[in-house]
Amino acid sequence: MGKFKKLGIILTSTAFSVGVLSPMAQASANVKESPERVAIQVDSKETKVTKSMLVKQVQTLFGDKFNFVTENDFNMGQGHYYNDDKTVRYELFFHKTIDGKDIYGGFTFKGDDLELENFHYQPANVADAIYPAKYSKAEAKKVAEDFLKKMPNTANYKLREDLMYDDFGFSRPISEPISYSFTYSPTHNGVPFSDESMHIEVLANGEIVGMYRNTESTSKATFDSLEQKKSEADILAQIRENLSVELRYYIDYNYGTGEAIAKLVYVPTNFMGVNALNGQWQTMNGFTSQVPKTKGVEKLSGQPLEPRKKNITLAEVEELAQSLLKVDSDKVKLRIESIDEIENENGETIYSVNYSYDYGNRGVGASFEVNKATGELINFWNISDEALEKDDKVEPISKDAALEKALGYLKEWAPSYIHNYSKPIEDPIYDKYSKQYYFSFPRIVNGIAVVGDEISVNIGADGKLQGLNVSNHKVDNWPSVNKAVSADKAKAMYSDDAKLNLQYSRQDGEGNNHYNLVYSPVYNGNLFNVVDATTGEWLHKIDDSKELPAISHPTAGGELTYLLRQNVLDVKDPANFNADTAVTKGEALKILVKSLSWGHDYGPYGRGNDKQSFKNIDKKHPLYGTVEQAVSMGMLQPADQFAEDATLTRQELAEWLVRVLDLEKVAKHSDIYKLNFTDAGSIDPAYAGYVALVSAMGLMDAQQNKFNATEKVTYADLAVSTVRLAKAVNENNSSRNYW
Repeated sequence: MGKFKKLGIILTSTAFSVGVLSPMAQASANVKESPERVAIQVDSKETKVTKSMLVKQVQTLFGDKFNFVTENDFNMGQGHYYNDDKTVRYELFFHKTIDGKDIYGGFTFKGDDLELENFHYQPANVADAIYPAKYSKAEAKKVAEDFLKKMPNTANYKLREDLMYDDFGFSRPISEPISYSFTYSPTHNGVPFSDESMHIEVLANGEIVGMYRNTESTSKATFDSLEQKKSEADILAQIRENLSVELRYYIDYNYGTGEAIAKLVYVPTNFMGVNALNGQWQTMNGFTSQVPKTKGVEKLSGQPLEPRKKNITLAEVEELAQSLLKVDSDKVKLRIESIDEIENENGETIYSVNYSYDYGNRGVGASFEVNKATGELINFWNISDEALEKDDKVEPISKDAALEKALGYLKEWAPSYIHNYSKPIEDPIYDKYSKQYYFSFPRIVNGIAVVGDEISVNIGADGKLQGLNVSNHKVDNWPSVNKAVSADKAKAMYSDDAKLNLQYSRQDGEGNNHYNLVYSPVYNGNLFNVVDATTGEWLHKIDDSKELPAISHPTAGGELTYLLRQNVLDVKDPANFNADTAVTKGEALKILVKSLSWGHDYGPYGRGNDKQSFKNIDKKHPLYGTVEQAVSMGMLQPADQFAEDATLTRQELAEWLVRVLDLEKVAKHSDIYKLNFTDAGSIDPAYAGYVALVSAMGLMDAQQNKFNATEKVTYADLAVSTVRLAKAVNENNSSRNYW
């Protein structure tokens, strides 16, 4: 391959993972997941691929879509491949400012054929993708299909309805463009592959803005015969007969707010699918004739252990790094590049140690993390093997021996955590490619394993520590087990709603090119579904918007229905909702804040901030989070009291809208505005500038040339203004402090 150097650690995206995962596999704390990929840079002298060649590929695939970008506007990255995939990738990207709008995009091509692996694009004008959207989901689907046809070798791709998601666990501000995501899998004889896919994202204005492709050549692959498969009815009966459910806590992490919320769920039997030819159960370690069972929880320690090193200092961390990262080779030089103090999502102070190994004209770099308060490792991945010539023929130690090694490393490097974690409740995975055991020690709360919080430990074939990661989200409220619906009800839901998807699945292992036919269970139309034990409903519902009826209103029906289906408007009985009712300041504030913020839990304790902007809205108040968010956005100014139950007037709403757009300084010059309303005299002079601006910008309408400044704002009025405000926010890039 010639000269190269390592680019460092690149986090893999799990958002596009498609594998054959039953809810139990997804809800398992033991899904093998390599946390990093090492990108290896190829010497530019060793490749014949040029920027012009990549630009030509863009033009071939996208036609005149990017004609506004000249070849000089493009930049080309250096070719690279990964430690687990030797196919060379080439990156092309651009960033331009046109009429004050940032426009940027990037493309990754791989292999000798320069196949497009992924791309992203941020267009300048997305107004038609904000309500009312120009394209419906069905129309966007046609756009995605037309794009798919332009991609080479995609004639056999099939839309995956069971893998469709329109969000990633948080609500989208309505000021953000509406987008639709479509997932396609390649097929063989009409049967889709479980772990290969292409994802296409389409804005509601009809523009393709993203694509990610995770597919491989099947030229050397072999496949199970469709003619030999068992009937779907027989396999479904087998699953129902052996089905059982267990309680788990599930961490629903909101990537928009950085907030972790615990949900109590029932998960089904620990299997991923059933071999369609012989009826064996599919697990993470292959197929077995025995029904997979989950072990009971057993805490790693019956009592808390002392931290490794309380209040560790910077100098001590550097000393630890030298010891931990030391390699036995004269040809490899360790460099501690930097040690930074950072704060993690739990508010803990963490030392982040950046380091590299130099060997010859090559290098590889990464980082690890140490908790300052305890001196313990919370994130570490061993990359020294990339710099050393390792023995690939080493015979792996046994599973039990590897577990003992893992337990020993935990007591050495993370002792104060382990009393809250259990021994593995599922079998470890041994990956023949990486030659590592993957262990997961789930967190235990109220005697129940927590999905999404675990300590992951990777043990090499030689027994060395290859990875350690502590996941321990800060959660304020854990749902009570006593409030869970019965296990029998949950089991009946799984049994009654179970359907099967036939897929081709390839087992882990270097050089394995055989695809097995597998029946994978789908619950309530989704491969990744579990039952919410508190509500007794499916955690992932099929297209919630279809379940919500429209709100009827002569002038604001569309806006009201849109806000309802975006979870901005909370209405228990939409069919009988009177939208002409006056809205209180508290309710109006919730609607406006929700509409402009990423998904936020408006619970009784808000976001746990220390500040209190109003004496009557403390942390225990239901509106605390909303009010403090509004203050952060500039919509409200701190004062003695917030009159949550008072009805909002039209001139007060005008002031809020102007403040959101950061135009208050302009509005305060009330003497420069001339109000032509016939009732201009009834407008409080303090609000004159605000009223003039919202009227000129079309955010609020006058009736028969009357503004009616002191009249009450109705839900219908607020819905129309909220939707118009969202578009104005987008057009003016007014996204400040909208967390």
